[in-house]
Amino acid sequence: MNNRKRFNRLSRRHLLKALGLTAGMSPLLPLLNASGQENTRPKRLLLIFTPDGAPAQNYNTTVDWRPQGTTTDFTFHRIHEPLTPLRSKVVVPWGLRLTAGGAGEQHAYGMAGLWTASTLSDPSDGVSFDGGNGNRTGWGSGPSIDQIVARASGAECPYALAPDAPTQETPFRTVELGVRCQNPTSLNRMIYSAANSPLHPEDNPHSAFGRLFDGVNVGDQTPSVDPEAERRLQEKGALVDYLKGDLGRLRTKIGHEDYDKLDAHLEGLLQIEQRLASAPTGDAAVNCQLPEEAGTGTTFPQEIRHMMDIVVGAFSCDVTRVMSLQLSYAFSHVLHSWLGHQDDHHNMSHDGQDRREQLQQIDTWYAEHVAYLLERLDSVSEGDSTLLDNTLIVWGRELGSTAHRMDRVPFILAGSGRGALTTGRFHSFDGQEHARLLVSTMQMMGLETNTIGNRVQDSGGLAL
Repeated sequence: MNNRKRFNRLSRRHLLKALGLTAGMSPLLPLLNASGQENTRPKRLLLIFTPDGAPAQNYNTTVDWRPQGTTTDFTFHRIHEPLTPLRSKVVVPWGLRLTAGGAGEQHAYGMAGLWTASTLSDPSDGVSFDGGNGNRTGWGSGPSIDQIVARASGAECPYALAPDAPTQETPFRTVELGVRCQNPTSLNRMIYSAANSPLHPEDNPHSAFGRLFDGVNVGDQTPSVDPEAERRLQEKGALVDYLKGDLGRLRTKIGHEDYDKLDAHLEGLLQIEQRLASAPTGDAAVNCQLPEEAGTGTTFPQEIRHMMDIVVGAFSCDVTRVMSLQLSYAFSHVLHSWLGHQDDHHNMSHDGQDRREQLQQIDTWYAEHVAYLLERLDSVSEGDSTLLDNTLIVWGRELGSTAHRMDRVPFILAGSGRGALTTGRFHSFDGQEHARLLVSTMQMMGLETNTIGNRVQDSGGLAL
């Protein structure tokens, strides 16, 4: 009886130590506190660009695209309404101001700063582009976050192995895709490996398919099993079995007052055991969704769908884990004739008429395509999660509004980056620098950093 009272006063850790079980239990402690750590699927990162900002009549009259409702119970504005069925897997960071500036006009330095938070340089060394109305520019002055993430490595990063490792986890460290991105200028490029070093997107779906999926053959092949992953799962399973027995033996040495605590620990072990039983042991391409090969001579909407299918294929087949998708370009002159428009996107923004209705139609149309991509990613099962769950998507633009404001840029986040982001949220960050969003993105991708670009220092991340 005295022993029973003494055990009741002990903490769980001291109780285990008193019973000589510390050595056996210590490997379990991280498991008991884990939530889905058995998911061996990699993280992925996808950056999406669509042109222009929120529809505006003039500089002082912009459509307020702020969602209505509370943090967890909200409705999208019309320009994002197609995302409604996926609201639980989306985050709206409303009110961010684009951390961008430098040479040229807003379209140009907004494009250069979108994923870099860096200044667009003046022309130099024979590099000179029209950055709007004859204002000349050079290239951007810093790397974009996708390239920074892809160069990193570690257990919480998309890649565990460094870029210079003798073997690589995927055929491509990063992939840059686009649709009708035009010739390389500061207005038409958003991804940079370093200052003055833009990366040019593959904008031909047929060519992208051939380059990315050469040698990828799903067919009737059984996915290969990673022996190391299988060994780790077997060890964890054996550990769980051992600890279940320890808890059973412990039950005979304590009083009824502690039975509930032991039962709770046992229930946790059983849940871990169930997750281990369903955890994937094969490679990341078990559910490879090879897209159909695109033809030639397709329309802008068809090319977008082809490229989005390629994104799903590249991630699900583990061709790469970091991608960007650029749809059109700053100063986009795409004529959305399928919406009944007679004038192109950019000209409608500045023809002196109130074009907010037509511009909102374009934004909603882009949101429909993004919703299509999210649904495709969410349809690919990865054990107890989906491809969307294991991907972090950031959708942004180069302007806050079509009247060249740089505040309240329509950003959208989707997916959770393997649990790094709590989704189904609307946050107000009015007036805060979008560099903080970029820092948060890198942090969610496993990087320990507090800053990005050369315009603000040590901005820190957002409270997402």
